[in-house]
Amino acid sequence: MSVPRIAVSQAPYVREVEVTLNRVLTQMRQAASHGVDIIVFPEWFMGLNPVEVIPNRLTDRIGTLAKELNLMVITGSLRVLDNDSGKKQQRGIVIERDGTLVGSQAKIGFVPTERPWFEPGTGITPITTSWGKLVILLGLDAVDSGHWNATLAARPSLVVMAASARTVEERHHLQELTVTRSLELDGTVILTPLLGRFGGAQYVGGAVIAHQGRIIASAEETETLVMAQDPKAPLVQLGVVDVSSYIPLCPAPKGFHLDPKRTLGPEAEKRVLLDWGALRASDVLGAGREILAQAAGNPRWLGLAPARPMAARELGILMEDGAAGAFAYPGLDSIAPYSEPIRDLGKILSLHRRPLVVHTGPGATTLRYDRPVLWDDFLLEFPTVPVVLLHMGGRSPYIEEALLLAERHPQVWLETSQAPLPAIQEALATSPDRLLFGSGGLARDFAVEWDKMTQLEPNVAPDVYQNLLHNNALHLFFSDSSLTNREPLRIVRRPS
Repeated sequence: MSVPRIAVSQAPYVREVEVTLNRVLTQMRQAASHGVDIIVFPEWFMGLNPVEVIPNRLTDRIGTLAKELNLMVITGSLRVLDNDSGKKQQRGIVIERDGTLVGSQAKIGFVPTERPWFEPGTGITPITTSWGKLVILLGLDAVDSGHWNATLAARPSLVVMAASARTVEERHHLQELTVTRSLELDGTVILTPLLGRFGGAQYVGGAVIAHQGRIIASAEETETLVMAQDPKAPLVQLGVVDVSSYIPLCPAPKGFHLDPKRTLGPEAEKRVLLDWGALRASDVLGAGREILAQAAGNPRWLGLAPARPMAARELGILMEDGAAGAFAYPGLDSIAPYSEPIRDLGKILSLHRRPLVVHTGPGATTLRYDRPVLWDDFLLEFPTVPVVLLHMGGRSPYIEEALLLAERHPQVWLETSQAPLPAIQEALATSPDRLLFGSGGLARDFAVEWDKMTQLEPNVAPDVYQNLLHNNALHLFFSDSSLTNREPLRIVRRPS
């Protein structure tokens, strides 16, 4: 099944039901005009609507337009009367692309002020749709661990958390929970909160669409229609290439304290993926193929092969399998970069002339293996192998060694993650065409590294700045026609 394109409404509460309904219909048309398959509305999206059985006048009008637009509609809570008992409930509903109401979910948990007025639901009810099975979690149900366990047991493709926050801290917690749960579900989780004043409280919004641990669209306190065109393309910071994006597929080596959860923060448009844990995997070939599988089919991602000493044959196979280059940290095996096992890797890489990303500077191994200057012999022997010095050595005196190697060897490239801003500025002055932006880690690391770039931008010529963020990496990693002549994925869009 193809992946749906999703839009989330984040519009403030309006008292008049007819005005609210017209806005819902307008946003449905707006979403459909951008090729969206599913639109999701927050809890209380119709405010204090008349309490009626469903379907009713309101759902019929939404269903009629849904059929016209071929658009699925998922809602937060409506006030309804249970068709069988006649008791008042809050229900989220799903209207299919043909306009039919195919299912609903009654809210189970209530705050004290709501309990006298509503009959709670009796459990989680998965709803089967043309886009797979989905679950709606309303209000407090979205943060209840028991309800989440029941949701996981149902194995839905999509979960809507129609929950709202009154403070920025609460909003951050709900957003983190959304990301975490999308990892646990291995699917898509949507947070659809209220924005603005309702029921005597002020709500702060913060809609998020997360897929497999990655935020693919988000909003804070802005009235907008948040759109994510393709959950497989979490592209946020357009025009930027991250040449050292860490993906935790294998257990990390001792000394790497990295949380596998993608935390809140931006990501680059194009990403070069590596996994340090693969350099310690017993099955290096299998670990490398898993990295390549992560990048397969996404023209904006590239996978690097683990280059481990004593595994030259495996490296050769991975290069033939389409790896965009390799990454190495020989110190993890207590081997110096000038040793024979590393020279064997160089012989494989020289056949393909693909980049080798190497760890330099203080890290998870002893300092005697971390000095950039130890790569000098390798660089002299393999002048056709581009070598990217990760972190530019990280700190003095390793930074000075990295800069010296870049001056001495034209195939040396420098990468910015964890490097101090003055060192990056010096590299821009000496090797501007061989300096690459990288996060060296997860989404939270990207945010830290991106902050350095925003500090740098006012003091750098626009073309030099764009080369650092984009063009240099394109030239090094994405220039092969087999990598660029593929159908591009759609990007996250936030229409004005």
